[in-house]
Amino acid sequence: MTQSTARNPRPPLPSSVRFADRATARFPDLAPTYFDAMWDGDPHADAFVADFATIGHGRAMKILRAACRDGISSVTDAPESLRALFAELDAVPDWVDLAEIDASAKHLGRYTRQAGVVLGAASLVSGYANSAASRPLELTGRYLDNAGARTIEVGSWLVESTTPGGLHRFAPGFELTVRVRIIHALVRHALSGDDRWDLQAWGVPISQAFMAYTLIEFCLIPLRGMSAIGAPYLPGEVAGYYARWRYIGHLLGIDAELLPRDREEQEALEEIYLLTRPEVDDYCRRLVGSINSEFLVPEIEQLLPHRRLYGVAPPVVHGLERVFLGDEIADELGVPNTRVKHLIRAVGPVLGSANRVIDRIPGTLGPRTGWGDRYRLKQDARLRARYSVHHDLVDAAPDGQAHPARGTAGEDS
Repeated sequence: MTQSTARNPRPPLPSSVRFADRATARFPDLAPTYFDAMWDGDPHADAFVADFATIGHGRAMKILRAACRDGISSVTDAPESLRALFAELDAVPDWVDLAEIDASAKHLGRYTRQAGVVLGAASLVSGYANSAASRPLELTGRYLDNAGARTIEVGSWLVESTTPGGLHRFAPGFELTVRVRIIHALVRHALSGDDRWDLQAWGVPISQAFMAYTLIEFCLIPLRGMSAIGAPYLPGEVAGYYARWRYIGHLLGIDAELLPRDREEQEALEEIYLLTRPEVDDYCRRLVGSINSEFLVPEIEQLLPHRRLYGVAPPVVHGLERVFLGDEIADELGVPNTRVKHLIRAVGPVLGSANRVIDRIPGTLGPRTGWGDRYRLKQDARLRARYSVHHDLVDAAPDGQAHPARGTAGEDS
């Protein structure tokens, strides 16, 4: 993260923020930047979304995809807001080394099965421990009844953006990341005019501060979770993971002042986020209950050899969440306590030691990666059939699935 620069005077801290003094004492430079960022959106993306009123939602999303796939020069009638957005997106920072990032991701697929577990029980659930950051999920009214669909959508983006070559300029991962950015801006625009959004309590919807935490959800927490269940990546893969997510953060529009470069800076951002987050509320608990009952427990059941064993699936999910989140946050989120957590904590290091040895045996990475990739394709087809998901992101969801990214029925397309 770069050194904080002077800002214009800001409103007081959002009233939901706790322990700000402790966070500032612990991180005197970063914490004030984080608090200021709770009042910031994404100027370039927000300006483009503001033009939807004149362009039309459907037309705007169409030219966005065209600019991603064929370059901004292919959009002859592009508004200035879109040109400014792509001027930023097309300027690859000097610190980005896509060849190195791609090389580090070559064999990540060997742990596909474990990565799926960590995505649901660690990355997504961790975000529900902040009632302000998760509030947009509640107010857009889609997630409680669509836990499986949203998990598949997030997985679609993660697969494409972490595949070697996925972040190159005209690759699918690049486009999906840009669309995620615009989805955030569409939700922010919708909630900014919504009387249910308590600006003084929560700051700007999907603020820079909470966008920055997205990197912790999908980088630091997964790396930690994979290690905990015995699927640790090699040192070069870990370094590449941080570099990849730094660039993804840039593409998502996260300000350089908040964009973490490495593990140390991600850990600092995580500590501020956890220390100052508002109290968990009933909606946060319902989110966790939804992803558990609608997605994680059924997925663990799929791994069991017989229906008679399905009763062990809930305690396994709860044990994993307690290992990934820690008992304090798990208690707040209403995750039942279970002795399975002790088994996972005991078995994880043993599996990790074994996998570290196997990883260093010549010739093993390629076949295991191939197996993992085949498993991922098979699972993706099964999940999409099970949850009737045939799109990638929510902006491409079928008509009838209400969400700000879908626009309004009958709009210009």
